[in-house]
Amino acid sequence: MKEVRFLRNFSVAAVALACSVVVGAAVAVGEGAPSAPEASPDVYKVLAENDQFRVIEATWQPGQEDNFHSHPPDRVSIYQTDCQLRLSKPDGSYRDATPKAGKARARSGKPVKSHKAKNIGDDVCIILLVELK
Repeated sequence: MKEVRFLRNFSVAAVALACSVVVGAAVAVGEGAPSAPEASPDVYKVLAENDQFRVIEATWQPGQEDNFHSHPPDRVSIYQTDCQLRLSKPDGSYRDATPKAGKARARSGKPVKSHKAKNIGDDVCIILLVELK
């Protein structure tokens, strides 16, 4: 648990840096799918929000799956724990992802289409998301 707290504290600085690096105007999320916190409030918790961005903590317990949702085009993901996720599309296709703790990924200009995620691992998966509005 100390490791997760360290990573969470470390990530506050990373979130601030990410917000200063990622620039651009976000457009509405794609395909009419709800935002992640609207679709699955049991997984996605808004930690901070203003008129420019919001910071979300996503936490999946082993075996937990969220509901279909989408994300805005400008965003940063900061992985707090090692994760094993299955990302599924509405057509039933999927891909597995294994992001590692301490890594970050910045995306810009392309909204994430409707999808859902399931923790297929044996451990809790935690990701911080910074979404520009």
